[in-house]
Amino acid sequence: MDRRASTVGLSLLLLHGIVCAQTPSADTSDTPPRLKVAPILVPPPPKAFRPGIGTERDAVYLRADLLEGESEKAIQASGTVELRTRRQTVLADWLHYDLATEEVWAKGNVVIRRGADTITGPEAKFKRGDETGFFNQPEFHIGENASRGEGKELLFLGENRYQIKDMRYTTCVAGNDDWYLTSAEVDVDRSRLVGTAHNASIIFRGVTIMYSPSLDFPLSNERKSGFLTPVFGSTNSRGIEMSIPYYFNLAPNYDATLTPRLMTRRGLQINAQARYLFPDMAGEADAEVLPDRVTGSNRYLLSWKHNENFAFLPGLAGYVNVQKVSDDAYFTDLSDRLVVTSQSTLPREAGFAYNRGPFSFLTRVQTFQTLQDPANPITPPYFREPQLLMTMSPVEWKGLDFQASGEYVRFRQPTLVTGDRSVLYPSVTWSQHGNAWFFNARTGLHMTHYDFDNTNPADATLAEPRLNRVVPISSIDSGLVYERETNLFDKAFTQTLEPRAYYVNIPYRRQDQIPPFDTAIDDFNFSQLFTENRYLGSDRIGDANQLTLAAVTRLLDPQTGEEKMRFAVGQRYYFETQRVVLTEEPRAANTSDLLLSGEGRLSDVWSASGALEYNLNHPQIERLDSGVRWQPAPGRVLNASYRYIRQQVDPTGNVSQLKQVDFSGQWPFKDNWSVIGRWNYSIVDRKTLEGVLGVEYNGGCWAFRIVAQRLTTATEQASKSVFVQFELNGLARFGTNPIDVLKRSVPGYLTVTDPALRPAGATTSDYFPDF
Repeated sequence: MDRRASTVGLSLLLLHGIVCAQTPSADTSDTPPRLKVAPILVPPPPKAFRPGIGTERDAVYLRADLLEGESEKAIQASGTVELRTRRQTVLADWLHYDLATEEVWAKGNVVIRRGADTITGPEAKFKRGDETGFFNQPEFHIGENASRGEGKELLFLGENRYQIKDMRYTTCVAGNDDWYLTSAEVDVDRSRLVGTAHNASIIFRGVTIMYSPSLDFPLSNERKSGFLTPVFGSTNSRGIEMSIPYYFNLAPNYDATLTPRLMTRRGLQINAQARYLFPDMAGEADAEVLPDRVTGSNRYLLSWKHNENFAFLPGLAGYVNVQKVSDDAYFTDLSDRLVVTSQSTLPREAGFAYNRGPFSFLTRVQTFQTLQDPANPITPPYFREPQLLMTMSPVEWKGLDFQASGEYVRFRQPTLVTGDRSVLYPSVTWSQHGNAWFFNARTGLHMTHYDFDNTNPADATLAEPRLNRVVPISSIDSGLVYERETNLFDKAFTQTLEPRAYYVNIPYRRQDQIPPFDTAIDDFNFSQLFTENRYLGSDRIGDANQLTLAAVTRLLDPQTGEEKMRFAVGQRYYFETQRVVLTEEPRAANTSDLLLSGEGRLSDVWSASGALEYNLNHPQIERLDSGVRWQPAPGRVLNASYRYIRQQVDPTGNVSQLKQVDFSGQWPFKDNWSVIGRWNYSIVDRKTLEGVLGVEYNGGCWAFRIVAQRLTTATEQASKSVFVQFELNGLARFGTNPIDVLKRSVPGYLTVTDPALRPAGATTSDYFPDF
């Protein structure tokens, strides 16, 4: 904002603060606002830059049918009067401007415009110098959020102080008063960025739905302590529940939120959250406690996440991530999100990282809390107590790139074999490339040493207390890139053809006597086609004498370079039978798998993607992922996908098959109603993993949502929830927020209040009438 603008122009933005009433930020979401980095204290701006006072006399342009006055004293204008300053325009039938006091007095169809904001009324009188005056019967329109309002009188009470009598405010279009906020008197203090509404009410279709004798609200994005919007909901495991968060704005860079959560079946849960953000550190701490009437126990959650850069040594940083819950079923009983309920391990770790030049170091201690599902128990992961990692980025010397990585880690797990592992893997790469080709040859030596603490005398494979393994690894990677201009579907494209060949040679070393401390088989996909080791982790280095051939073609927009479509084909050929295994079946010599993938926009409304892994030696599909989306317009979308894995092996060696279908969509029907749904179904298990069904109503300036969700939270347990929300656009949301669930469940979902979904028939003139 121009700090020299007149007080009337500023009042428009002050009125905008009313939009944020009852929340500590202009953001109307149900979460606290973002923190700001602790500022360096700066003295207030000098008086010369206060609103209404310029360092130089502002140029004023005055035009009217009749102008008269006395030089350097006053000017009187009548008949289509227009007064303009650099940022503002005043229109009126009659206007008197006192040059000595800078007082503006306008009468008859007064209009004050600043950008897209306007105030209209029969009479206004104000001094641009000391910011005092009045505006009778003002009607204001704020362009930023298409809101409007009116009052009996707007008083300018001095620098940064205002008062609005009998105010009425809404975001509904002109002619629609479905809801509005009323207040007998609103006091505005710009110096503290705080407003106070007295005897404030929210009225919806003639019915008062909320009243407050005194209501404080912020005038900008600055945060303010107070109650956030209450949250209501209902689930089969918790009953009817209600949360009333209270937000503590302690400082610009740290805050806290206290949330009582009443569940009729389980009791009262207290949630406390604290956040902090400094130039060199940031973090968040959470705590929850619930005396649970169902289990008869005190249930709790503790969490602390912290990151810090140490100024005394540039490049040195530290972190802490500690999480703990009271019992295995905490999330399945008390959460509605699949990503949370499916958690099986909670990390507890702390470490330091240091970067200098090409070298990076990490040292940490890492343990876990394992949450067990009685119907599907898992093996707890190993603790790393401690782990030290070192990497050296490629360093060029004599046309060669040298790099290395190293590790020391001590593995602990009470029920399994434990021990220490040391790894050193230096390598060297020779690279050549041109505008349309590249060639990389790499060789390295992977050296590993183990010291086992407790071996199993009954198992000869684990009887050695120490073990060394040295494996040479060599690979050659090369590719070409071709381009051409082409036409497809009557459209011009730039088409690429990118063939690539990748060879890996790793001799066999016996490794079945090594426990898989932190190693698992990597997912077979296009990225994995061009990696040396088929395992994640250092406990298995897969023997390999194999060649990968692949090609990618892309269709690009010749003007913007945007990728419209991509198709890829790849095949890995095994020259020798694999001998190193973890839990999977080894690949035989002279066998190969074929990978196919494609994705892109088939038209302006259709898009699709798919990936296929096919076994050529035993003709069968190993994996298949496919999906299609139809989105003819915003708010109209249908999605369908299918996923198949013939054999998936878990860390314990159990083999299972995966077949899932997933349908979701959003579609309008009958006036302003929309239906939203998702069905994620496991064909093998014959059960619904997640089901969502809801409807939304768009009232133009308000919305109503009701959503039901069924979520599988454990192997033999499901949670049923109902979300109900009432939203007044630009003011507040009441009820349980289902928007996160809908956005996660339905790709392409838009809320019915999204600007892209403006109700049919609503035009710009509905929001900004011609004055």
